[in-house]
Amino acid sequence: MRRRKRMMEDLDRDIRDHIERETEDNIARGMTPEEARYAAFRKFGNVTRMKEETREVWSFVWLEQLLQDIRLGFRMLRKSPGFTAVAILTLALGIGANTAIFSVINGVLLSPLPYKNPKQLVVVKENDSLPDVMDIQRQVRAFSQGGGINVEPMDYTGGTEPVQVRVGLINAGVLETLSVQPMLGRIISPGEDV
Repeated sequence: MRRRKRMMEDLDRDIRDHIERETEDNIARGMTPEEARYAAFRKFGNVTRMKEETREVWSFVWLEQLLQDIRLGFRMLRKSPGFTAVAILTLALGIGANTAIFSVINGVLLSPLPYKNPKQLVVVKENDSLPDVMDIQRQVRAFSQGGGINVEPMDYTGGTEPVQVRVGLINAGVLETLSVQPMLGRIISPGEDV
């Protein structure tokens, strides 16, 4: 800022010197001092416009205007605290909602499934019985592996209060298709599909 202020002072001095020299030349040509000064200003042109054009060449005018706009915005927000609170709350809710929605979409649609070769997984039919799944596996040759899962509610009565939970009844092919390893024990074998 100091450098800029010094440059503007130098510019003012240069303009004054130029006008004074032109005034002296005009006086030497026979004009009165007042006419000579007026003619020098006329020849030089608009001083303020010249300063602004020079300032635009020297600096980032857009940055100065941005800072002025920001200062004006803060002053206006300070004058009306009710509007400020509503604006900030609206922005916070909008940003929060967009973040939440994108997180869900990213987790569900954009991120790949946590299985081996997730792009090769297909759902053929939902909630079919195990004999039907076994018939489909025997007859269809388009898939390298397959399995079945049937999701249904069941009642758990081992606690103090009965609780309804959703369970997935699966056959041996599901874990093998998804390449899931058991945390304890072993994987269900095809002979256990009864």
